Amino acid sequence: MNMGQAVAVCLYELIREHGIAVSVKQPPTATIQELDLMTNLFAEALYDSEYMTIDGRPSTEQKLRRLFRRLSISASDATLLLGMVRQLTNKR
Repeated sequence: MNMGQAVAVCLYELIREHGIAVSVKQPPTATIQELDLMTNLFAEALYDSEYMTIDGRPSTEQKLRRLFRRLSISASDATLLLGMVRQLTNKR
């Protein structure tokens, strides 16, 4: 066993023995405005690539919107994804 594994085992045993609760701080999630912006930019990119068509627009966009809301994307990940999609749509 290496040093890191030994430390992990010792900490686990200490927590288990004393019943210490460990809380993990969750990063802030993306706002509704960020999620809507992501949905719109992704939909625009999907229309440009002809993955989505105008006749399927309402249901496909709704599915995309629901997908983003289910994912619980963090604010920093939303910013990253928005930048990626903007870069992709600007290159065309």
